[in-house]
Amino acid sequence: MSCAARRAASAAVTVLLLTACGAAASSHAAITSSSRPAVTGRTLEGKAVTLASWRGHPVVLVFWGAWCGPCRDEQPRLNAAYARWTAHGVAFLGVDMRDDLGAALTFQRQLHVPYASVADPDVTIAAGYDIPAAPALAFIDAQGRVGDRVLGSLGVMSDAAFDQELSGLLRGS
Repeated sequence: MSCAARRAASAAVTVLLLTACGAAASSHAAITSSSRPAVTGRTLEGKAVTLASWRGHPVVLVFWGAWCGPCRDEQPRLNAAYARWTAHGVAFLGVDMRDDLGAALTFQRQLHVPYASVADPDVTIAAGYDIPAAPALAFIDAQGRVGDRVLGSLGVMSDAAFDQELSGLLRGS
């Protein structure tokens, strides 16, 4: 194998590793869409859910997978954020990417996930929010406008920055 071919193969492997689970680094990005794509269906427990039912309330969409190590690592922080913000009217909805039902339910039970999740086995919902991989978050304001996203691990976003994002959603800014 030539030196150039080895470098190309090495670069390809690096790209695959970085995108396999949302990459180690996070980024914030705004979605240009003015309104949220529809999320309708059933929770992992079988209850009917639609994102439109939370109109008038900010929503945090949490994109995760039971196969995703960083998703497991950041779940305690998300549980704490849920506990801090639901009393203020912020809703959380998980979007489980590419899992079978058993793995997803086990993840929720083991990590004490306090909010409902919908299954997204073919990543249709994720694609509608320009989410390439888990973990990721999408912040939606009370009018249904998609704002910032966190792509990758939540680890680079401090609790204060997370709270500031949610405060902004509540203020409508």
